[in-house]
Amino acid sequence: MDSKRIITNPDQASLDFSRAHEYRVRRSNRAKRMRINAHPDTGIEVVVPKRMSLKHVQPFIQQHQEWINNQVTKLGLDRPLELPENIQLRMINEHWQVHYESGNRRQYRLKQHNNTLTIAGPDRDIDNCRGKLHQWLRQQARQHLPERLNQLSQQTGLSYNKVSIRTQRTRWGSCSSIGNINLNDRLILLPAELANYVMIHELCHTRHMNHSARFWQLVKSHVPDYRTHEKQLRESRQQLPAWI
Repeated sequence: MDSKRIITNPDQASLDFSRAHEYRVRRSNRAKRMRINAHPDTGIEVVVPKRMSLKHVQPFIQQHQEWINNQVTKLGLDRPLELPENIQLRMINEHWQVHYESGNRRQYRLKQHNNTLTIAGPDRDIDNCRGKLHQWLRQQARQHLPERLNQLSQQTGLSYNKVSIRTQRTRWGSCSSIGNINLNDRLILLPAELANYVMIHELCHTRHMNHSARFWQLVKSHVPDYRTHEKQLRESRQQLPAWI
C-alpha cells in the first residue's frame, strides 16, 4: 500500500491503495475513537469520530496495514471484479447463461429466454451490467423466496405476519416484534438447505425475539444440525460471486 489518497468529501470519503481496493471513511457521531471494520459486502471501512481531523486517518491505516491486508485476503476483497458468464440460483437449482451484446443502444436492457440472460447496451460497462443483473436477481428472489417461506411456515407450524425481500448487506434475514420477516435476496444464491435454515431461523423468532436457550431449542427441533448450518452461513458470504 504505497500510494494513498482521499477522494470525495470528508463526510463520506474513500481511500484508494495500491492493492486496487477502496477503503471507505465514515464519520460517526457515536464513535469515541477511530476504528476499522472489515466485511465481505461493505469492504474495509474506517470509522472516524465526528470532530476528529481526517489527517489522522492515513497514519492509522499504516499502523494497521498488516491487519487490513489479512482481512482483504481472508474476505476475498481483492478478487478481480468480472462480469459473470453464468449464474447459479442454487436454492431453486437453476443455472443461467449470461451473454453480453454491444451495439448502437443508449440504454442497457436485459432479456431472458430459455435459461439465458442477454444484456445489450452501448458497451460492456461493468457497473451498468451489474445493475441489470442485480435487478434480475431481486426479481427472481421476490418470485421464489416468499413461496419457500410460506411452505416452511406450514411445515413447521410457525406463522408470520408478512415478508419483505431486500438487498441486505449484513444480514441474511430478520424478524420484527410483530412477525414481519425480511429476507436477503441473495438467499436464492445459497444451497437450498442453507436458505431454508435462514427462513426457519427467522420463523422461530416469531416465538422468541432473542437468542435464548428456548429459541435455540425451538430451532433444533426443526433443524437438528443447526450448528453446522450456522458455521456454513458464516463462510457463505466469502463464496458468493464477486459481481454480487
